[in-house]
Amino acid sequence: MPSCPVRGVRSVELVATNLDEASRFYETVWGLVPVETRNDSCYFRGASRYHHVLGLHRGAQPAVIRIVFDVSDRKSVDALYAKISGDGVKAVAPAKLGCAGGGYGFGCKDPEGRNLAFVCEAADHADTAENADRPHKITHVNLNVRDFDASLAFFTGVLGFRVIDDNAPLWFLHCANTDHHSIVLARTNLPTLNHIAFELPDLDAVMRGIGRMKDNGYPVEWGPGRHGPGDNVFGYFCGPDEVPLEYTAEVAQIDDSYVPRGSDHWKFPPNRSDQWGITQPRSARYYRVQRLFSFTADGDRLV
Repeated sequence: MPSCPVRGVRSVELVATNLDEASRFYETVWGLVPVETRNDSCYFRGASRYHHVLGLHRGAQPAVIRIVFDVSDRKSVDALYAKISGDGVKAVAPAKLGCAGGGYGFGCKDPEGRNLAFVCEAADHADTAENADRPHKITHVNLNVRDFDASLAFFTGVLGFRVIDDNAPLWFLHCANTDHHSIVLARTNLPTLNHIAFELPDLDAVMRGIGRMKDNGYPVEWGPGRHGPGDNVFGYFCGPDEVPLEYTAEVAQIDDSYVPRGSDHWKFPPNRSDQWGITQPRSARYYRVQRLFSFTADGDRLV
């Protein structure tokens, strides 16, 4: 098994209290494409090969069901399962999957109860042409953590991610792709979702996306701006159920020669929250919703 068998975030699955409204938003405003509907669940793809990047499931309470990671093959999935279960983490044995997109994989709970899944051999798409305003993939998920040491040890020591930069209270974790980071750990004293970042083709696409969101009644809560770690441009929003979302682009591409840097390097001058110095601080609303979304009790089971 390679040092990090995870190749990136394949998808995120959410509980939606108004499935029809949320589905319309993610298709007509956010820019995803419906790919499958099952009972009370809808799945949406981006421009990447992944069968879907977002799953919505009807429910009474907004929540995160799971984060699904991409793994190359069965051998790597099996080895990862052995390593996770050997570390004492609750995990369901790998199997052929009957859920949307299929494939082979398993689910587990991390040390703080977040639901993660690891999948290979899914029914992915051959057509991967870029679309000027369609998200390509989920480029990263930012997770709030209560027990930072346990979470960091799990993602690095068990899953094989590498700390690529830190800018306290944020730690940026790199996996087996060229994106600067795929997971961010935020020390917030809560084991919840911080936000989900969808990658657009370029800066212009992010700016058009901000305009499109404003036109449809979703104001920008932070941005536009350009981050320090990752060098990516950003615009943050509250989606249906106030899900914390990010449009991003131009994420730094790195290899093994990249030298991690710490908070002293990344701190901005006073009154700045990005490289450009043009954006206002996060809105009070966004600061609130970045802590709201917990994980469901049974999301570690792939059905």
